[in-house]
Amino acid sequence: MKDTFSDRLGKDRLYERPSGCITDQQIWMVGVLMKYFMNEVMHFEHEDFLTALSVDLGPLMGETGLWFIHNYEVRQLDKNKTEKRKLAKVAQELISEYMANGLEKLGKLSMYNMKNKYCPKKLPNEKRTRSDIKFIYSWSHYAPLDWFQSKRKMEDKTKDVLNQVGAPAKLQLCSWCQSPETPTMPHKRCAACKQRWYCTVDCQRFDWKKEHKTECKVLAAKAKK
Repeated sequence: MKDTFSDRLGKDRLYERPSGCITDQQIWMVGVLMKYFMNEVMHFEHEDFLTALSVDLGPLMGETGLWFIHNYEVRQLDKNKTEKRKLAKVAQELISEYMANGLEKLGKLSMYNMKNKYCPKKLPNEKRTRSDIKFIYSWSHYAPLDWFQSKRKMEDKTKDVLNQVGAPAKLQLCSWCQSPETPTMPHKRCAACKQRWYCTVDCQRFDWKKEHKTECKVLAAKAKK
């Protein structure tokens, strides 16, 4: 029986998601972050809300998070849980806003109060504070080392597999999550240095914050030479 692309990546292979690659354990963690986001973060004051988005929630604030919460919403619809379904709907709207504009709009208190129907201004009796939560399941404190080590290993493994299957030389890998592009879904190149490729805007943002911000000009200068 011929092995598949995923089989060749090994038993520790990572699940491929539009916002990156995550392991079984990390997939569970995204589910935990989803509950934390809807049950706690959406009831935070503005400053705590921004801290949670920047520090705690990680890949939940992307396509993976939208996929998780959408499935949760569908389950609540089947169970006829109207309030939980509405909560999930607003959660998806907040994540979509973050994906489209980062903190440009949600960083403004007036916009936060307008977008979040569960904020303290609208539901003062359900107000939460980040400091009062005994256990914060923060992504950045949970498995950042595993995340980045796995990402680097994925790059080497993916290149080996693509060589084995005779992938076209022009096939590009996302510089952040290492997912290969396809003829129907080509990656987009960094407009400045033209040396890095990304499958989604999320991946480009994450890579920019992590390391590309410091290397972009250097790569651009090398390309000119």
